[in-house]
Amino acid sequence: MTTPSPDLVTTAPQPAAGTTAPTEGGAGFDDAAFDVLVAALGVWSGSLPEWPPAQRVRGAWEQIEPRLDRARRELSRVLVVGVIGGTGTGKSTLVNALAAGTVTAAGDVARPTTTTPVVVVATDVDCSWLPLERMQARVVRSDSPAVANIVLVDCPDPDTQADAPEPAGGPPRPSDSNRNRDLLEAVVPACDVLLVVATAQKYRSWIVARELAAFAPGRPLFFVQTHASRDPDIRADWRRELEAQGFDVPRIFRLDAVEAARRSAAGLEPDEGFRELVTAIDEELVGRAARRVRRTGAVDLVDWFARQAGRELDPVRTAVADLAAGVGRERGRLESLLATAVASRLRASRSAWQRLVTDELVDRWHGGPFAMFLHVVAGIAAFWPRLKSAGGGFIGRLLAGQQPATAGDGTWQMVEELGLGEADVEQSRSVLSGLASRARISPPLVGRARLDDAQVRSTVSTLLERTAVWLASGIDAIVAGRRGRVDSPVLRVVCEVAFTCLLVAVLVRAGWNFFYGRLWSGRPVEGLAFLEEALVWVILFGLLLRWLVFARLRMGLEGDIQALVARLPKARLVDPLLADFATAAERADRFVARGDELAREAAAARAGLADPAAGLGRLRGAPGS
Repeated sequence: MTTPSPDLVTTAPQPAAGTTAPTEGGAGFDDAAFDVLVAALGVWSGSLPEWPPAQRVRGAWEQIEPRLDRARRELSRVLVVGVIGGTGTGKSTLVNALAAGTVTAAGDVARPTTTTPVVVVATDVDCSWLPLERMQARVVRSDSPAVANIVLVDCPDPDTQADAPEPAGGPPRPSDSNRNRDLLEAVVPACDVLLVVATAQKYRSWIVARELAAFAPGRPLFFVQTHASRDPDIRADWRRELEAQGFDVPRIFRLDAVEAARRSAAGLEPDEGFRELVTAIDEELVGRAARRVRRTGAVDLVDWFARQAGRELDPVRTAVADLAAGVGRERGRLESLLATAVASRLRASRSAWQRLVTDELVDRWHGGPFAMFLHVVAGIAAFWPRLKSAGGGFIGRLLAGQQPATAGDGTWQMVEELGLGEADVEQSRSVLSGLASRARISPPLVGRARLDDAQVRSTVSTLLERTAVWLASGIDAIVAGRRGRVDSPVLRVVCEVAFTCLLVAVLVRAGWNFFYGRLWSGRPVEGLAFLEEALVWVILFGLLLRWLVFARLRMGLEGDIQALVARLPKARLVDPLLADFATAAERADRFVARGDELAREAAAARAGLADPAAGLGRLRGAPGS
């Protein structure tokens, strides 16, 4: 591949002399809102511990939460700059140049060079807050101006940890003599900024890229190409490589570490590349800039975590939505079976409906001959068993005004009258079990497709109780509506007048026969035949009036039953049968939606920051984002 000419390489423009550095948080940044966002992320990440994707999100949060807390508490301390790079990149030589002396062994002495981390601090800087014991680091004091206001760490090489096979031929394991990657994992968490060193031969090292991607979130980055005196300028190609890996790379420094170390040790004027790096460190990592960098790093870390959490949830988003939709479909299927059975039983119990409404009507009609007739007929009808007219069963008991059995040892046979059988419920739960598995939802969030005996007793009892309450209220509403159709004063007056007229006619006829015919005209009394015949006609006429009243009462009953059944889905009667799947789908969907909301807030917080300094890069996101 042809290396671009140095003249063709573009770098980010430098701030003009006298230009004011960006404000610490940016004009639109709200520290209090950011703290609230961090707290909300902590609560959200632990809100669904039973779900494996949420567990991984929580694990990631537990790794970054200490860093965020440390950044909040240590905003004013000096920054720790970790220098990382592959073996032979001149990393340790660059550290020596910045320290103005030989503080760590360079690559021409041993390979791998950095097997023990070296912490370079100014003579007047207290570094007791660093976890030196865990880092297994050696502390070196330096009077170099380049490290006067920072802590410099020569990190172990990430690409030189050998693997030794197990004695029995098992998988490889880290050797006992070279644990650079393990040391790197102990050192980098203490760093606030990473200075990444590469050469024309090493800048595409996938091992270094892997380690960089692992530790870069929330840490600003300097990129430095060394061996400038003997290697071509690969900054343009390296920038493309880094951007493809998801990094923002505003600038790459290019210098010769060996020459810089020689000049620094001799007290000579540094060359241009090294001078630019030292100037960038002074301008972008010292004083108020240090506070800005640490805050920017914290916001970047939160933004990165929110985006990573979103990517962790991406594979299950569709599956969670499918599970929620599946719960709706299966709920609708079971409700349809229940509605069909309930409507059929209600239609088949017309006599029970009439008895129920009759009782209501008779209790309200008083004070007239026809009302007395209705009470007499109702008293005679009371001798007939109510359950027989209602057909028995769950709905029959409700229509008969009795409380159905809803508690105790519930079994599937108790709900078969409602159109729900064990096979129907198990079919729905089996479908939802498959959808839940795709969404990585498993026990204890959801149960098995087949309910055990204890679950059947509890679920069936709950279903019967809910159905009884809903049906009782629905039947009461229908009865009240039916009663209102015939309980009007006009209809009562018409019925009473008609029935009273017949009674008056019979009495007048009997009185005429006795007083006029017997006493006045002297004709013999006709006997009881007339009264018997009149009584029959009075009863028949009363029954006719009663039939007309209840015919009006029955008009529209089919529509009322359909309206009642149409309201069944709102009652959510079958929810106990699918409650675990519905709850799990709702919680998972709420977790995903809340994560998306917090990710938008994190992105807004990142947008509210001032633009990063010209020389500092950062991890933007996944490759191509």
